[in-house]
Amino acid sequence: MNVSQNNFLYTLTRIRMRLFAYLEAALAENGITDISPSCGHILFILDRKGPLALQELARFAEKDKSTVSSVVKRLEDSGYVVKVRGKDDGRSVKIRLTARAKKIKPVIGQISTAMNERLFSGLNREDKNRLFELIGRVCDNVEGGWINHD
Repeated sequence: MNVSQNNFLYTLTRIRMRLFAYLEAALAENGITDISPSCGHILFILDRKGPLALQELARFAEKDKSTVSSVVKRLEDSGYVVKVRGKDDGRSVKIRLTARAKKIKPVIGQISTAMNERLFSGLNREDKNRLFELIGRVCDNVEGGWINHD
């Protein structure tokens, strides 16, 4: 595929869609059919930083609180997370991973490794470093923002 300035966003979207399809198939092959690839980011954040309040989780995920709330609900219904009330303040609620979520962590790690190997096959270390540097610069440009929130 010839990638240019004219189809860059389309290409990123296409990559994301194909990676999600790969992840769904790989999860299903491993008997994990009750979560979607989009839940992975929430599980990853909770694994690294949890337990977290919904507001904190939304901030780390860089998503709207209502969006994260619906993902948490699906994960809770599937037994991957639980909401735990604070000991000192019963109004405070933290979301944490369950044993079921921790059990699938190695499988998800293997799937992620295989996906990365395929994604970057044919690229040497220099190619990857240059790719990451350039994508990082594009991200910095986007982070600079076009929307004035004042």
